[in-house]
Amino acid sequence: MIKKIICFLLLISVFLLNVSAAYAAPNTICQTSILIDVKTGTILYENKANQKMYPASLTKIMTAILVIEVGNLSDVITIDDDTPHEIEGSHIALEEGEILTLKDLLYALMLPSANDAALALAKHYGGSEEKFVKIMNERAKELGAYNTHFANPHGLHDPNHYTTAADLALIAKYAMENETFREIVSTERYEIPPTNKKSETRYFANLNKLIHNTSYNQIYVNGAYIDPSYEYATGIKTGYTPEAGNTLVASASKDGTDLIAVIMNGVSLEMYQDAHNLFNYGFKEFESTTLIGKNTFVQNIEVKNGDSKEISAITESDFTTLIKKDSKNKIESKVIINDINLPLKENDVVGKIEYKSDGKVIGTVNLITPTSVKSTLTENSRGNIFFTIIKYILMIIAGIVTGLFLLKIYNDIRIKLIRKKRKSRYNG
Repeated sequence: MIKKIICFLLLISVFLLNVSAAYAAPNTICQTSILIDVKTGTILYENKANQKMYPASLTKIMTAILVIEVGNLSDVITIDDDTPHEIEGSHIALEEGEILTLKDLLYALMLPSANDAALALAKHYGGSEEKFVKIMNERAKELGAYNTHFANPHGLHDPNHYTTAADLALIAKYAMENETFREIVSTERYEIPPTNKKSETRYFANLNKLIHNTSYNQIYVNGAYIDPSYEYATGIKTGYTPEAGNTLVASASKDGTDLIAVIMNGVSLEMYQDAHNLFNYGFKEFESTTLIGKNTFVQNIEVKNGDSKEISAITESDFTTLIKKDSKNKIESKVIINDINLPLKENDVVGKIEYKSDGKVIGTVNLITPTSVKSTLTENSRGNIFFTIIKYILMIIAGIVTGLFLLKIYNDIRIKLIRKKRKSRYNG
């Protein structure tokens, strides 16, 4: 009987441990990683996310989005004489004088990770590789990727070519806002038709196994060996150099929630295992929640010298964010009211609501007034004030003039008296 009780207790303990593990943050294998919510940029998980790392071909995310923004997919690009001989690593065997479209080179850049395509694009749209790299670094700073420095457009190793998981998440989030970029990185296969230099069609597949996997390799997730492909994956890019190890920026979408995971410096398929665990954690533990709706009344605000003694403050927009399930009641909100200057127009901002989770600001919503408010200080009243001020000034001036006049009379009398005294002394 005692043995049965002990066994029962052990089974319960194992069950509870498994339940606890299911809800715990994932244990990632690769050196650094981060998981963010795409809509808000909220960090859901991070491990050494600000550590300097080599990005390898993840560099091409920045190259691609910059080119997409300035070019048209139908642009015709002629390969210069140097590019085919300047590059190493993955390529699509571009030839001197070969003519391709921007669309073909973009797919070659992002699916088979062609380094020659990266260099050709950089030269065409930047004027030179150096000028294009300068633009890459400028855009990185604009996006808040302050720990990033690019030395080339493809990611081949350079000691001065580095980034962080956190910075790559920002860059990827920005890139995924572009419809063309999203379409390219979610494509499984692509083909480049014959060109003026190639008589045969070039076929290639997406190297991202979350999107497209044809191998029999498996990864270990949740106690089982499974295929690396991920049901909800939507992109983005893999990379590898001996110095960077295996790297991955991945995106996934489920039930209206969009996530981006960055995993850096892994071995073999470890990055896919981490990606599965991160996405499973994100989709299971977090949910998209609207904390307040648009045009929601928040409070009345007292005003002075207005045609109304108080105004209503309502929300300018919805505020939806990704929060841990069952933790909505832990979100703190604070109303901050601006200094009110009349008059106010309809929809003028009068303050904001600040939302915090674990002491960190997760978002703000502007507060606006739904009606206009006029000042009781009309033009006439302002004029009356003006004339009142002039009146007082004139009174002061009159007082000064009167004082000076009386002082003059006093001095005249005093002088006459002095002269009279002197005259009487002389006569005496």
